[in-house]
Order: sequence, then C-alpha cells, then structure tokens
Amino acid sequence: MKNYFYDGTFNGLLTVLNRILHSKNAISFDVFNIQNKKQVNLFDDFEFIETDKEIAKQMWTLLRKNSSIGTNHIYKSFLANENEHYLLSLLVKIAANQELSKKEFIQIEKSADKIEREKNKILSYLRYNSQLRNTTTIYIKSKYKVEFLLTKNIRSLFHQHTDWQIINSYQNHCIQFSNSRFTSKKVISKNQEVPLQKQMNPFKLAG
Repeated sequence: MKNYFYDGTFNGLLTVLNRILHSKNAISFDVFNIQNKKQVNLFDDFEFIETDKEIAKQMWTLLRKNSSIGTNHIYKSFLANENEHYLLSLLVKIAANQELSKKEFIQIEKSADKIEREKNKILSYLRYNSQLRNTTTIYIKSKYKVEFLLTKNIRSLFHQHTDWQIINSYQNHCIQFSNSRFTSKKVISKNQEVPLQKQMNPFKLAG
C-alpha cells in the first residue's frame, strides 16, 4: 500500500489525487495529514506530496466537468471533517468519470448539508448584528472549516472595508481579505488567550 502525506488543505488533497491518477496505486493507497508525520516510521512505503495549486486547479476543473454536484459535496464534506481517505477514493472515481453509488452520494450530501447549516447560522448572526460591521475582525468558534464558505458573503456584507479577516479559533485558522485577494493561514493556538481588546463578538457553533 502507498501512503501519502499532504498539508491538510483541499488543494493538497487534489495534488495527491493527481499523483494517484498517474501511478499504479489508484486502489491501494492511504492519505494522512502531514501533522501526523511522526507515524511515518510505521509504513513501508510513503511519500510526502507538496501542494501544487496549478495541478489542484486542473484536477478541480476535471472533477467539476465530470460531476459538479458530487465534487461540490465532497469539498464541503472535506470542510466538515469527513474522512479524507474516503473522500479521496470518491474523487478517484469521479476523475475516472464513474458514478458514485447512492450510498456514497447520500453520505457526502449529509456532510455538505451539515456545514451549509452552520454557514447559514453564522450569516444570520452577522446580518442581524449590524454592530459587527464596524469591525474588520470576526471571530467564530466552529469545529468545521466553515470560514472557507463565508468569504464571498462576508465580502458583500463588509463591502465598506477594504481589509478584513475571519478567525476560527477552534481550527486555529484565519482567512484574510486584503488588496482584493484572499489568503489563509494558521493563527495562535486555541490554548492561548485572545487579548480582550481583540475579542469582537466571538460565538460558538457546531458544538
């Protein structure tokens, strides 16, 4: 079995997909977040995959062409922390232009619906709390990577700001909008206190 390590991003997973499609391991493989690299000695055959955004873009285009709905559900399932090996196996099927089974489709649809509900909760909170519009930093606390689905909506809600950021303190992750571009990065550990003056309406979801 071939074992792949990647950086934990969806672009990274798509880069792994490309490697699998160009190898003989389309069936026998496993994938792990690089944060688990200490486990590497447990495996006989492994490879670290460096994320390539251009390759990821090509894979995304191929997948969307073969099954746009299925691909979108898988992406949202990934953000909802669905098992990455399972999702990668579905991506292999879609890349080969194979239909997902009814059971597979229902499972990713449920995961996609779960994170969509979370997204809608946050948006409702933002829309009905106009005082938040006066800040450029929004704190959320969600076990899902829902911030990736909020960027366009918040860009519209906070159009008066040229720069802003969403910080998911549970995921230790931040998405920033600056100079008309989105960037994402890791932030301080959730075990560290956020200074009081920076705590702007944090709220917890998906508990």
